[in-house]
Amino acid sequence: MAGLSLAAVASAAGTTRPAIYRRWKDKTALVVDAVAHLAEVAPPTVTGEALTDLVAELEHFRQCISEASALPLAGLMLGDGVDQVVREQYAQKIVAPRRRRLKACLAAAVEQGDLPDDADFTIATSFLTGSWYAFALAETEPPANWASRTGDLVWRALGGDPAEVRSRTRSGR
Repeated sequence: MAGLSLAAVASAAGTTRPAIYRRWKDKTALVVDAVAHLAEVAPPTVTGEALTDLVAELEHFRQCISEASALPLAGLMLGDGVDQVVREQYAQKIVAPRRRRLKACLAAAVEQGDLPDDADFTIATSFLTGSWYAFALAETEPPANWASRTGDLVWRALGGDPAEVRSRTRSGR
């Protein structure tokens, strides 16, 4: 965000800085709205196969956080200097919808009998996206198959068998 200037944004949008400030109180608020918009654009289509949907949601997360260069924004939200209203908007517009969709995938898996009734969705959803941030903090590029590996790992941790699900899906059962 350091390279982002509201003057440049105003110029690119064909407007003025005061017009930008009438809508967003600061650069962080503007970026939160922009990232939230990207996260809302074309969320994955639900197929009804919970593991497939979970991996698709993780791929969408990867795309959104990478294309919007949103990783620094997530770190910024953890800092002390962020306005509480902006932090709440970030949580409401970006974090909560993603967590709801991830939980919906896991709930569908329970309904389909692929995960046990006592699956811990709260911890699982944190693991699912948290692994991406862990790679970033370690300054390590996530593997190309990060979404499927992460989905499989969490699926197994919750008591499911991803190989069994994929086998059933391939055979059309």
